[in-house]
Amino acid sequence: MEFQVKHVGGIENCFVSLPFNLIQILESTRRPAPLPPLLTLELRSPSANRHWTVAWSGATSSSSSIEVAQQFAECISLPDHISVQVRAVSNVVNATLVTIEPHSEDDWEVLELNAEQAEASILKQVRIVNEGMRFPLWLHGGAVITFLVVSTSPKRAV
Repeated sequence: MEFQVKHVGGIENCFVSLPFNLIQILESTRRPAPLPPLLTLELRSPSANRHWTVAWSGATSSSSSIEVAQQFAECISLPDHISVQVRAVSNVVNATLVTIEPHSEDDWEVLELNAEQAEASILKQVRIVNEGMRFPLWLHGGAVITFLVVSTSPKRAV
């Protein structure tokens, strides 16, 4: 089954929101166990021959599309209105160490002024990363910092 991706404003995290019918499909494949509080998903576009690994933390979209924060979608090059197939990913290798750095000089400057707030916010907004990935981090007051994942340990960890 294919679903369309929709970029939306107002979401300030790197989690996707899923349409209710997709949540029902995922729940039916996991019975009798409930869905975990954080689910790793692979979005695959057969037409573009690309895939993206994303996280879902329980949010329901307001449409029949998979909704993604516009800034996050831009960072991972996930096109608006692309049709994707969705697969839950199990046995994800957890990283024991992730090295990140701000993407630009402006991001460095904002981080220097908001280091404690960024540290406190990062795990609330981001849970799935891989080496070479860019992701946004929203701070209070509307500031957004973009980070680059420099390395993960073990390699190929998510």
